[in-house]
Formats: sequence, structure tokens, C-alpha cells
Amino acid sequence: MRFLSYTKRVLPCGARVVFRRMDSPLVAVNLWVRAGVKDEEPEKNGISHFFEHMVFKGTVHFPGLLLSRRVQALGGTLNAGTSLDTTDFYLVVPREFWKEALALEMELVTQPLFDPEDIEREKMVVIQEIHLDEDDPEERLARLLYERVFSNTPYGLPILGREETVRLFTREDLLRHRERFYHPANMVLAVSGDLQEGELFAFSEELFGSFPAPRELDTPLFPPLPSPERQIVECVMDVRRFYGAIGFLCGGIKSDDCYLLRLLSLVMGDGLGSRLNVALREERQIVDTIHTTYSYYEHAGIFAIFFTFSQGSLEEIEEAIRGEFTRLTYFVPTDEELKRAKNLLKSGFFSATETTLGSAELLGRLDTIDSIDRSLRALFEIERVKPQDLVEVARRYVDFERGTSILIKPGE
Repeated sequence: MRFLSYTKRVLPCGARVVFRRMDSPLVAVNLWVRAGVKDEEPEKNGISHFFEHMVFKGTVHFPGLLLSRRVQALGGTLNAGTSLDTTDFYLVVPREFWKEALALEMELVTQPLFDPEDIEREKMVVIQEIHLDEDDPEERLARLLYERVFSNTPYGLPILGREETVRLFTREDLLRHRERFYHPANMVLAVSGDLQEGELFAFSEELFGSFPAPRELDTPLFPPLPSPERQIVECVMDVRRFYGAIGFLCGGIKSDDCYLLRLLSLVMGDGLGSRLNVALREERQIVDTIHTTYSYYEHAGIFAIFFTFSQGSLEEIEEAIRGEFTRLTYFVPTDEELKRAKNLLKSGFFSATETTLGSAELLGRLDTIDSIDRSLRALFEIERVKPQDLVEVARRYVDFERGTSILIKPGE
């Protein structure tokens, strides 16, 4: 594991700092917060994403456009993202400006202005994003699938929020969100670049000292996951072909089955040589496209098959997909198929760690929703996986009698 050597330290304030030294002229500073959709009250759905938008509207020392000018003066790239589990902010700069970048990133989350006029303008921006997603068949397909598979849990809520919740956000909501979640014990700072780790840890501890006094974490309890049951949902959109999906509730990143499910997805539906592509697209020609995904989160995961078709029926395609998973029981993955899946999984991992930003994002996310050590140990144990292991994990989760099917049909 020398190719991914890193150092992790827990500061006295409770913040975790993860550092990977890399020979690069760029340094990536990536601040992760355990605050995402899973932490939102239903009436405040979308507040994590809206908070992310609003910090870019200016801080105490860099109000308005001065913030973007400051980033440009550092030769930097600033961005952020919100997920079901987390919110993160990253800044990539030339090595000589890493301290300025880290200080600026801390100011983003400790001293945002949240100007009321900016809040009202940004609501319209986010609402437009929501409308764009609603008009995109692939986004709507995924949204409907998550609503049903993760029903009655926060994972079933949209990351962007709903128009009716976003319209009601106030400055007080943003301040309360920051107070609840934006404190050191709820954060992971991931940094990659050519730095001295002792200097990084000392400066990080100094900056985290600017946060308000430590307080007890206000982490909502995640509700029980639903018992999977057969569901079929159909809707009509102004599209020219059919969009379909079948989803199954699974364990998340902390599950022992996480990497088995990732390998299963690669064998069954990743690329032209995967089983579903060969059987349904090339041989039977009943789909235009087909692929599988396994998305993993802190508390759960979802294994899904997505496909498009121009003629035929959902029943015919689902029966063919079911047949391929049944066939997996009798014709277990070949050594070649399993080797291909393992190589694709490792290749994706190596590709992500080639840049300072990719390294920081990977290490930051893993240590925010799980533990880097445990996750990487599991990755390097995939060489022990046998073909029968994928058969068993498919039996545990891919139950078509309890799967959720979504179909978007062409129409007005």
C-alpha cells in the first residue's frame, strides 16, 4: 500500500486531518462535513445543498465578487458538492499558496455573510436547477427509484430539495444548519500535495481553533430501513424512447458486501463485454442501452439496472434481466470475467489517486462516511474473492420479487 501512503491525525478539537504527500506543483485542500440529506428535516429538505451555494456568495473578509477574485489571485479552483451523507468544499492552488487556500476554505464555513438579498436570488437559481432535473428523464428516473427504494428515510429525499422547501429558506435556517453541523468534531480535512506534514497539522490545528467552542454533536438518528417489497411505478414524459430501472436495497459502505456488490455490478453491466450488454443489447437486441450501478452510502446502498429501449415491453426486458441473474447461479463468473472486474475496480481507484484533488476527494469521503483504513483494507482483499462469492451476494440482494421497477414512457 506504499503507493497510497497517508497520515491521519485527530486534532484536540476533534477534527480529523488526512494528508497524502505527492510530488506535484499543486495542493488540494478538501474540507468534508458530515452533513447531507440524511441529516435534514423533511420541511428543510435541500438546506445542505443551499448552504453550499450560499457560502460562495461572500465572506466577512471577501464579500461578493471579492471572493472569486481572491481565488483567482491564488491561481486556484474552488468548488463544492453535496450528497446524501456529506457536504464538501475543495480548493486547488499552486503549492506556495496552500496556507492561504486553507485559511480561505475555513473562512467559507465559519464567516459566510448569508446576505438576505443574495439568499432570495439564489433560491431562484436552485429552483431552476430543480426544474431542469425534473425535465431530464435520466435524473427523474433515478429520483423516482431512490424515493421508492429508500422510502420513509432521508435517502429518499432529493439533494436539491423541493421547490416548496427551498422557497421558505431563511438566513436563520442557514445559521442553524451551520451551528448544528459545522464544528470540528464533525469535519474531515483532506490535503494532498508536496508539503511537510508537521507544518500542515500545526497550521490546521491553529485554524480549527477559530471555530466556536466545542459542543455536543446534533446528529439525527437514521430511521429503520424499509422492508423491500415489489413496486412498479410508471410515468409519462416528453421523450422519444422508454427509460427503465430496477433497484434493490443493499448494504452500504460499512457492509462486508460492499466490494462484492461493486464487482457484481462490473460483471453484470459495466461495458460492452458485460453479461447484460451481451445478452440483451447485442444478442436479443431488446434494449438500446443497459448498465448496472451499485451506489453505497453510510447507512445503505442501492444496486440498480438502468436501461433504455424503443420498442418491446418492460415485462420482456425484466424477464430477460432476471434470466441473466438466474443464469449466474448455474454459470458462475469465469476467471476472465472476475479478473476483468477486479482490474476495472482497481483501475478506477488508481485513476482517482493520480491527482492531488482526486486523492483528497477519495480519502476525505472515505474517512467521512466510514474509515479510510477499513475501506482500503477491504479493497486490497478483493484478490481473495471467488466466483461463487458473487453468486451468493446476488442471491442476498437481487430478489426480483422484492425489486422496485420504474418506467418512463413517451407521451405528452
